[in-house]
Amino acid sequence: MTQNNSSTGITACVIVCWLLAFAFGVFVAAALIGWAGLHGLVAAVIGLIVMLVAGWMLKGMFCTDAEPASTVATTAAAAVSADAVATSAKEKPAVKAEPKKPAAKKTSAKSAATSKTKTAAAKKPAAKKAAAPKAKPAPKKAAAKKPAVTKYYKKAPAKVDDLKLISGVGPKLEATLNEIGIYQFAQVAVWKKADIKEVDDQLKFKGRIVRDDWMSQAKILAKGGETDFSKKKRKT
Repeated sequence: MTQNNSSTGITACVIVCWLLAFAFGVFVAAALIGWAGLHGLVAAVIGLIVMLVAGWMLKGMFCTDAEPASTVATTAAAAVSADAVATSAKEKPAVKAEPKKPAAKKTSAKSAATSKTKTAAAKKPAAKKAAAPKAKPAPKKAAAKKPAVTKYYKKAPAKVDDLKLISGVGPKLEATLNEIGIYQFAQVAVWKKADIKEVDDQLKFKGRIVRDDWMSQAKILAKGGETDFSKKKRKT
């Protein structure tokens, strides 16, 4: 008796599975005809293939020897409900699905309007920022002034240059310059015509300052450079 009941349950399960598969195949075919606009024969072939695949899958999943009777009853109820769904799908015309398109257009129009509003709102702060007064540039710091060169020293300063490195200045001329108050290259480098005349009047060798161009040599030496004469002088 147990084996007969089991075989009967399996047979019922198989029938229910194929009924479900049939209902699903019919639903797919109807959907292809109504919604996709396929030819009736093509839709029927596709529905048949779907039915066969679904039937084998349902049979393999649910129709086993260990399947309880409650599962068979549940499957049968599902088959009935699926058949009802397929029937209702046939009765409903497929044209009713088309009115959804205007809603999509409205949504896109709303989204476009929203994006334009956001763009305009984003541009307004930018315009306000552009209208803001420009910050005044920070005042440039005045360049540090070089210390003024002392024209004549009353006493010898802490820094005393070797004036003999200037071509045309010997030990005697250097001593004379020191007596006047000239001890550094920087003093000689800034001499003008009036300064040259003033110093030249106190020297025994008139015109020596201009002839040997002490100012150009003194400028180089004051900056830490070397002239051809100073290089030779240092070697001796």
